Amino acid sequence: MARNNCIPGKVAAIHDIAGFGRSSLTVVMPTLSVMGFQTCPAPTAVLSSITGFYTGYAMEDLTPFLSRCFAHWKKEHCEFDCIYTGFIGSAEGVSIAHHFIMETGAPLVVVDPVFADDGRCYDCFDHAMAKAMSELIRSADVITPNLTEACFLSGIPHAADFATAKRCLRHLAETVRGSVVITGVPCDDSVVVLLYDRSTDAAYQIENPYLHSHYPGTGDLFTSVLTGALLSGASLPHAAGKAADFVFTAIRTAQENGVPVREGVPMELIIPRLLEDHVLPARRL
Repeated sequence: MARNNCIPGKVAAIHDIAGFGRSSLTVVMPTLSVMGFQTCPAPTAVLSSITGFYTGYAMEDLTPFLSRCFAHWKKEHCEFDCIYTGFIGSAEGVSIAHHFIMETGAPLVVVDPVFADDGRCYDCFDHAMAKAMSELIRSADVITPNLTEACFLSGIPHAADFATAKRCLRHLAETVRGSVVITGVPCDDSVVVLLYDRSTDAAYQIENPYLHSHYPGTGDLFTSVLTGALLSGASLPHAAGKAADFVFTAIRTAQENGVPVREGVPMELIIPRLLEDHVLPARRL
């Protein structure tokens, strides 16, 4: 996926933007920029803050805008090296994004199916979103659900344990065409990333110590780093190891500096790490 010239690769980033709290496009754009790629945002929603840690947040669904945005890109013959989706404000918006992916034919499609965590859908979504996301992930080269989302997408009852995550990984590997990366899997005193690499037909796990914090936006950060690494030519296990290392370091930095949990991890303090070769090892299952 690495490019042979000095023109930065382009990523169509179909994500929301939140005014307060580090997540979505405020994480995606700086991460990919530092890693050498141009982010072309297609905002799916505008929120006054991240969800989950704030009550009464304002949200404007931009589903009607997405159709106009993609039509304009098509008219102008805009081409992308990658399409990367995250939080989408409605099931209709997911369908619009799916059509754009199929029509565009980008070399790399990464889908982070953002709709649930901690065993339930986010307040602004319902099970219709899970159904829409189950269709969208079929168009992806790589999907990065958290454990809750993996359970919904697999139809497996949610349980926050390693055995359930392995069942989800097997099910998704059998039902989608791309590779699967499941994040945030608890395992004893560790947090594990489980992945199935379609190109090698092999499963791996990446492990780091559990830091006893649950910062928002870390899923966006993980998938952004993974996407940048894949675009730079890394294998999936290497890309996931780089992403896991960066998220772990960001959480530890947040704790050391007393950053309030609801503000997300201070990636600004460690951004040079993205230019260095820090990778957590992937162990084959």
